[in-house]
Amino acid sequence: MDEKQLQALANELAKNLKTPEDLSQFDRLLKKLSVEAALNAEMTHHLGV
Repeated sequence: MDEKQLQALANELAKNLKTPEDLSQFDRLLKKLSVEAALNAEMTHHLGV
C-alpha cells in the first residue's frame, strides 16, 4: 500500500470512531494485528517459506 491508499483507508475508518472508547478499541486492534503480521513475517523469513 502506498501513502495515498493508507491515508484514504485511515480517513474512512476514522469516520466510524465516535468516542474515546472507539478510538481505544481500534488502537488495541491495530496494534494486535500489526504485531501478528510482524511475527508472521519473521517466522516466514526464519523458516524460508
